[in-house]
Amino acid sequence: MGDGSLSQDEIDALLQGADDMLSGTARVPAGDFAPAQAALSPVEREAVADFLNSSMGSVMPALSGYLGKNIIIGNALVEVKNADQVRADFPKQYVQIVVNFTGGVNGKNVILLSMNDAGVISSLMMGDDSGAPPATLTEAHQSTLQEFVSQMMSTIATQLSNKIGKGVNTTAPDLKIVQANIDVPGTPDVVKITYNLTIQNLINSKMYHLMNLELAGEIARGSYVPQMQQPEYKPEPVQPRTASQVGISPVRFPPLGEGIQSIPTGNINLLLDVPMTLTVELGRTRQLVKDILGLGEGSIIELDKLAGEPVDLLVNGKLIARGEVVVIDENFGVRVTDIVSPAERIAKMQS
Repeated sequence: MGDGSLSQDEIDALLQGADDMLSGTARVPAGDFAPAQAALSPVEREAVADFLNSSMGSVMPALSGYLGKNIIIGNALVEVKNADQVRADFPKQYVQIVVNFTGGVNGKNVILLSMNDAGVISSLMMGDDSGAPPATLTEAHQSTLQEFVSQMMSTIATQLSNKIGKGVNTTAPDLKIVQANIDVPGTPDVVKITYNLTIQNLINSKMYHLMNLELAGEIARGSYVPQMQQPEYKPEPVQPRTASQVGISPVRFPPLGEGIQSIPTGNINLLLDVPMTLTVELGRTRQLVKDILGLGEGSIIELDKLAGEPVDLLVNGKLIARGEVVVIDENFGVRVTDIVSPAERIAKMQS
């Protein structure tokens, strides 16, 4: 309007726009497209990265056991890119392994390894300590790679199940060797995760993980819990009481000669719900301060126990048993092989 006033139609349009903004239903004009990164907010991308780094950290000990060498997978970089851009990122030959999530969450995971990295990993898993990649990936090599990725995906599924409170299952890994025609899980946009992949002095490379936006959103929602607004604390007014309202009675101490009576054995039930801290100690060692300050990724610390020697089980820091390490599904466990006798426990405390 020329005089600065608004017509009734213009006022109604402004009010409708405000309502749309408050309800989250504001419409984007045709032809205006947000960049792909907007499909996941920075906070959501960070939540996905933290979750995947944690999952990889959980599975690395098992993978290191399979390989016979220390493996480090981490520093996940999460990006949302157009599907065509992602295809263009992989013009060379790659080993592609697809694992789907079903159950509480449905989604598609695509793991991409370079031919050299896949060859080194499969050789190590087949017992070749040199890690020399084979000339061709035989069926046996491919089976070991499927097991390698299956361990990772099963751990991610288990961690996600714990986060969202619903069971997440994995399908059998499907392996293919692809070139410029990778399987992109979703259009028009897809989530691309880039990990640093290190295996001692054999590999210093990247591993790629693609997933559909819906799966990444589920991970973000399960991992990121926004800080709830805390209610304002208002102390209740204290009602003063007069001296006559306060009950006063003298303190009665038992005679010193009575002693402490023994507690009947049946009262042990009162202690059954008391929490105790159970610790499994693999071994110990002592190092100089300069050695500790020099520790870094890939450092190896030698413990005072031999390979295959039983580990110690301690309750509240006290040795009670010994056992051997076992693997239960995706987790480590201990099979008790020897209960420490009371005499041995006393001797241990006196030493």
